[in-house]
Amino acid sequence: MAATSTGITLSSDFYLSGFYKANRNVRKASGRTELTSTELSYEDSRALSRAVKKLASFDLSEEDNLDNLKNSISAFADTYNNAISSSSKNDASEINKYAKQLKKLATKYSDELEDIGISIKSDGSMKVNSSLLSSSKIDKIKQVFSKENSGFLKETQQIARRLNSNAYDSVYTQMTGNGGRINIIL
Repeated sequence: MAATSTGITLSSDFYLSGFYKANRNVRKASGRTELTSTELSYEDSRALSRAVKKLASFDLSEEDNLDNLKNSISAFADTYNNAISSSSKNDASEINKYAKQLKKLATKYSDELEDIGISIKSDGSMKVNSSLLSSSKIDKIKQVFSKENSGFLKETQQIARRLNSNAYDSVYTQMTGNGGRINIIL
């Protein structure tokens, strides 16, 4: 994490690109139109897992990390919203249930999130108030996003992993057909 401790401030889009490093096109709405909801759920769950790991890796005692931490939190919220959106639109009930779990999780931690400028909208997605997030005290941020204290991060990671596994299985089934063999039509 050398770049974040040198005083360089990285944008939230930089972090979002890192979260979606396997398929950067799907981080933006324009790159999401060609994929099925199952494929999007797979990509979003991988990105959400990376976002959790990134947030947990921040050294919250270094003052020069605060802007980068806050930009990473904004990118996390975008990734979280993408995961809810793609999973909610999915026809597979197994995948759809993870969107409900993410929404329930956000509601469970809504007070802590709102204390740092992240509100939960009626559809379960997050809305970041950048000015409130920027003025938040590090102790409040630690309650939600430190690897030592955060039940929110741990629970998000668990849901993201289960969602990813389920989406992977669905994508694999789409590719190979129900029989587990690749269907090739000549």
